[in-house]
Amino acid sequence: MPGHQFPDDDIRSKNKLFQPPLYDYAQVALAKMQPIAERYNTSLGNLALAWLIAQPQTTAIVGARNSEQALQNAKAADIRLSAEDLTALDNISRTVTDAIDDNPVMWNFAGAKPSLPQRLVNRVKGLVSN
Repeated sequence: MPGHQFPDDDIRSKNKLFQPPLYDYAQVALAKMQPIAERYNTSLGNLALAWLIAQPQTTAIVGARNSEQALQNAKAADIRLSAEDLTALDNISRTVTDAIDDNPVMWNFAGAKPSLPQRLVNRVKGLVSN
């Protein structure tokens, strides 16, 4: 959804990829990837993993919230993308990555409220120094 913004308390609101205009570019890229995923009868997530696995000198490190998700993620290793689809996915990904600025920091936590543990540490430090 173009122009979508995540609430301040959503961690994605602090990442460049989830802020305009990159978020909008990513949504267009996902729409372009969907037909490729359908050709391989897989999800967009597994298509992305298969693309990463196919990259030379690259290792895909994937998290999972539960065992079913881990099993689904593992299926990406069985996908063999054609040279044409690898090229298409490279080109699609560049529509997003080429728009990223030169600052390598993807997260912006400046001005964010410190976490509860950090607030407690700050309070204790204040008590000790007084």
